[in-house]
Amino acid sequence: MTRTLWLAGLTVALCTLTGCGSADYLLPAGSQPGSAQVAADQQAVDQRYSAVQFNLERAITTEESALVKDPGWADGYSRLAQLFWDANEPAAALAEAHRACDLAPHSVVDWNNLGQMAFSMHRWATAESAYKASLEQNPAGWQADVGLGQLDLARHHPTAAQSEAQAALASGGPQGPIYALYGQIEQNSGNWNAAASYYRNAIAANPQWWQGYYDMGVVDVHWGEISEAESNIRQALRDSPQSSAPWMLLQSLPQTISAQP
Repeated sequence: MTRTLWLAGLTVALCTLTGCGSADYLLPAGSQPGSAQVAADQQAVDQRYSAVQFNLERAITTEESALVKDPGWADGYSRLAQLFWDANEPAAALAEAHRACDLAPHSVVDWNNLGQMAFSMHRWATAESAYKASLEQNPAGWQADVGLGQLDLARHHPTAAQSEAQAALASGGPQGPIYALYGQIEQNSGNWNAAASYYRNAIAANPQWWQGYYDMGVVDVHWGEISEAESNIRQALRDSPQSSAPWMLLQSLPQTISAQP
């Protein structure tokens, strides 16, 4: 009975966590980790993040000073956008990403960055415009196709997402984010076995990318394979220790997770 109640509660968490993007945010202040080990892990990341935060603030100040001297430097705004994003200032990041695109409208990288930021902030219209602008510059740009596919999923348009995934695969070949998109499409349709197959392909294609391990961890939790889930989640955290989604899923696991970091 206890296990049934736990699985029912975790289903709600999975609905929230499934399909999360790769936004790198720490757990919100005041969140309660699910075990002492998770708390210790998070504290270690907090300490590292504090040191990084100080350097980010200095880097932002330096970049802003450089742009005062050269306000037409598109790469400078792109770099500043990423610094603001890493410093957990998404609104400022989005504004600087917009400026980079205005100054360098032919830059596929800048349009994709703007799309990713806007998508993570649920600015669907901005994300769609950015990804379409990227494809105008490079019709074979699979990253923009993946972005549009994720946007279609968020808008509950699975058929359109499938078309974007197919376009991305035709252009980019075997890439982790493409397989992850296919997996998310299958998972949203309740086809967990097919989703797991795609997530394994994502890990094989990009073994250093956290998202594939996290997505596979979600499947493991759905199947009740908690040990495997913990292993995959911790691998995701090793690859991206500041990503919030793996931390949230890890703290949702039963209190029997290992004491090893």
